[in-house]
Amino acid sequence: MKNLIYVIIFLLFFEYTLSQNTNNIIDTNKVEWLNFETALSKFKEKQKPVLIFFDNPDMDSCNVMLNQTFGNEEVSNYINILFYPIKLNSYSKDSIKFFDGTVYTNSGANGKYHDLVVKLGALDSGFPSLLMFTKEANGTIFGGFKDRNQIFPILIYYAEEAYNATTYENFEKYYYKTYPPGQKQIMTRVLVKWRTFDEAMELNKQIPKKIFINIYDNYSMSSTMMNLKTYNNKQIAEYLNNKFYCINLNVREKEEINFLDKKFINEGLSHEYHQLAISLLNGKMKFPAFLIFDEKINYLDKMQKYMTPEDFEPLIYFIGKNAYKTEKWPDFLKSFESKLIKE
Repeated sequence: MKNLIYVIIFLLFFEYTLSQNTNNIIDTNKVEWLNFETALSKFKEKQKPVLIFFDNPDMDSCNVMLNQTFGNEEVSNYINILFYPIKLNSYSKDSIKFFDGTVYTNSGANGKYHDLVVKLGALDSGFPSLLMFTKEANGTIFGGFKDRNQIFPILIYYAEEAYNATTYENFEKYYYKTYPPGQKQIMTRVLVKWRTFDEAMELNKQIPKKIFINIYDNYSMSSTMMNLKTYNNKQIAEYLNNKFYCINLNVREKEEINFLDKKFINEGLSHEYHQLAISLLNGKMKFPAFLIFDEKINYLDKMQKYMTPEDFEPLIYFIGKNAYKTEKWPDFLKSFESKLIKE
């Protein structure tokens, strides 16, 4: 039986139509809300992003978000597994110890609002709103009502640590291009000529090119976004096909693979990851991920983060043009002129 987290995240690949009837009350207890003390204790044991929902019981939009968005099983399962969720009543009378040890009360200085609600900026963003903390405890507020389609790019951005690579605005743009709300996913023409390891190695003997290995996980939404919108960008795909032999490695591949005179199999261990994927990533199974080798199959570079087409393009030119041999990356980046056509 597959690990529950992967089964749940796989459900995200199917389009879900959110009910527009705000009178349909869905079970609101599906998110396993924590208090600040419990969340901090759990965070010390294992780092996960923290989600704080600022609730105003007097506002219909807050009640609808609790009932329908957080009551959505798809959303609640994702949050329960990958986040520490906290629901903060804006009118709470409780004394609350924040993560830094400071104790906040409802002093009455801010009308009926709790002092911590004001301190965290919820009055400025309005209700409802979300405060998302990264594993590194950096926080950002997202104001306004969010339905299922609107909350998922935020959740994925933090759960898959895309914040290490790009702004939320960029991530959201490509998320909606990959998963348009209300539209069923259609087959996308694959522009990159993906090879097997055997094919790439044989072609490399005839006409040497650099090797690009994409290691992807179908349960990583940002991996899918890179496959469909970054690698499959017309200008990027043309350059990859011209300068590289490109290999797609499913991290859960079942077949034996020969690479650099070694045989690798899938032992069915470590979340069913293939030995070769584990070896190439040194056991750090974080996705998206890709590696680049030169014409003699010498290792050049590895990335394990989401990259937009705008971020990815200069990197492959830097390596494809052999600029890495004569220039420093910051100098190359300053003079690089993008070939991408604006969509």
